Amino acid sequence: MCDFCTFSMQIDMQSKKKYIHRNLYKVLLLTILMLKSIVAVPTSRQQVKEDETDLDLPIGDARKCQTVKNVDIERFGVLPGLGWDNLRNLEAGLVVSYKYTECKETDDGVYLIPDNVFTIPIKNSKVESFAQIIDNWNSASSLTANSINIGAGVSLSKYGISGMFSRDHEELRSKQIEDKSSTFRAQLRYPRYEAKLQPDAELSPQFKNRLLSIAVKIELNQTSQAEYEAQLLVRDFGTHVLTSVTAGAALVKEDYLSNDMISNSKATKKSYLASASVSFLSIFKISSSFGITSQADRRDAYSSATTYSVTRAIGGPMYDPESSNLSAWVKGIEKNLVPLDRAGEPLSSLVKQQLLPELPLSTIDALEKVVQGSIELYYEMNTYRGCTKLDDPNFSVSANVEDGSCGTKPTPLRFGGVYQTCTVYGSTYYRNPCDGLRQVNPKTGTYSCPPFYTAVLIQTFYQRVVTETETNCRGCGFLWLSTCCDTKHIVATATYSAYWCAATTSAQPYSGYFFGGFYTPTQDNPLTGSTTCPPSFYPRRFLTDISLCLSEHSTQRAIPFGGFFSCKSGNPLAVLEAKTGLDRFMSRSNDSSTSYPMRCPENFNQHLATSDSDCSIYYCASTRTLTNLTITPIKRPPFKSKPDNVYTHDEKYMFNPETLMWMKNEEASDYEKQESKEANASKETSAVTLTFTCLLVTASLI
Repeated sequence: MCDFCTFSMQIDMQSKKKYIHRNLYKVLLLTILMLKSIVAVPTSRQQVKEDETDLDLPIGDARKCQTVKNVDIERFGVLPGLGWDNLRNLEAGLVVSYKYTECKETDDGVYLIPDNVFTIPIKNSKVESFAQIIDNWNSASSLTANSINIGAGVSLSKYGISGMFSRDHEELRSKQIEDKSSTFRAQLRYPRYEAKLQPDAELSPQFKNRLLSIAVKIELNQTSQAEYEAQLLVRDFGTHVLTSVTAGAALVKEDYLSNDMISNSKATKKSYLASASVSFLSIFKISSSFGITSQADRRDAYSSATTYSVTRAIGGPMYDPESSNLSAWVKGIEKNLVPLDRAGEPLSSLVKQQLLPELPLSTIDALEKVVQGSIELYYEMNTYRGCTKLDDPNFSVSANVEDGSCGTKPTPLRFGGVYQTCTVYGSTYYRNPCDGLRQVNPKTGTYSCPPFYTAVLIQTFYQRVVTETETNCRGCGFLWLSTCCDTKHIVATATYSAYWCAATTSAQPYSGYFFGGFYTPTQDNPLTGSTTCPPSFYPRRFLTDISLCLSEHSTQRAIPFGGFFSCKSGNPLAVLEAKTGLDRFMSRSNDSSTSYPMRCPENFNQHLATSDSDCSIYYCASTRTLTNLTITPIKRPPFKSKPDNVYTHDEKYMFNPETLMWMKNEEASDYEKQESKEANASKETSAVTLTFTCLLVTASLI
């Protein structure tokens, strides 16, 4: 103390202030540096990454390979492992992780490839040259995704619409309908590499986290939430994962020729294909070394029948037919590779134990079914059955699946309305989970059908909701000076059943309702193109979010209606319209799960109305009257409103990364508390260490 006083007396006040300020600045600077060093220290749960190079790059970064090899090698850009929307033919989110720890190269040493990818160079000078005729858009093949479109159609019949909502396919379809034409396609294809994905490649963190989140909802029996998240998964990551991609480039020319001129011409389709090839070769200034010839009069006939033509270069350098040279363009392909073809598997194929070791087998099976169901729903919501023959009176612009309705005429059937009952199980105080679910039949004003109509149960659904939370507080502790509160979660289950009224043979004509389509918050009425009913029709709530359009008098805008059926309930109108008594008997006998067949009456097309609890509900209508003259745009998931979050104190599910086990309820709560204690203890230790260190530094400086 005396030493400090003596030192203070030897300096004036100004020097003393400067000295204190300078030392306080040093203390503050050292404190900041120590804070940064403490924050930078990784916890025991973080992986400490070694910096193998002078660059601060993570392990597996491709740039680290370029530094180690000391060469500027390019990364191969045409890779599998991406998600793929097989309806729109578009790449989606990354499904597989890319890492370059092995610094692998293609066989020719030109490109750097990820660890989980291998390539097969196409070393031969293979040039694919051919012409084809596309007389119906349903038979058109994709220029860059033919294998995955066809491959998806092999496993499930509903995958037959793969690629039909791609930009190229919709352009081809529109031109054929507008011009009443057929398409002649000629092309040269230059494949160079085939890149394939290794089996059981590591999933990307984003995709895997989505799967684990859905798995938790399944384990908690939150089926509706699991289905909703699975639909979001399909929206963000597509329907498939790319397992193989062919890289290269191509030159393509498509000509649209009038169907009338083709049918009136004496020329054969073979001669038209030859003319298409010659036209293609002349556009790209390619010699006739391919051995394709065509007579002058055939070329003139081909040219006069052409209503529209488009040429394009897929990959390769920019190609200008007026000034470019084909040989020079081919030489530039190696540096401008693009996908020429793709192959893949449904996303659900990745839900397996090798890639998700955290999950038990029972959960993996359930998860696979939910993901697969969401993919199938995406397809089904965009499947339009009807007549696809352009010159048929029943032709439907929106139809993309032929159902045999060409040349037929549907008979309007009577419809006696709908109603819905609901029952509550559990306790309720202020909110009732059946609110909005009970619907009387407007025809009768009760939960019943009018005379000569029979009630048909479509499906019974279960909807669990947390209706409210009640908190009770009371005095507690010493002399009741403290306040203790208990929170009670009130859970109720709503069970609702949907019915529709089908006409019997005794029903009078026009005694029921006319059908004017339907709409939902996420789906337009195909009759109006918006979330509205036609004039003179009014909406009626059905299921949870469907608005049916009904009218008692408006026949002008009415749609020929053929009833409903679902995964568990048949359609009695399919029996009513059977031509003979034997047909009626067979219709009733062919299906063992219901007394009515699960199909539409003759000359009616089935359409998916909605899917609830993994059960599809269809309605039957005439496609020709259901669609306007424009192609129906694609419907994107999700196809249901976001469910209410269901959470109660006795439902908690957590994953322990140390034991690789799932914990539920009390065990999960104990683990969460332990984690919180460890985190708080770590913070307190860091704070004490920092305070003590700062005091030591301050003491040493002062």
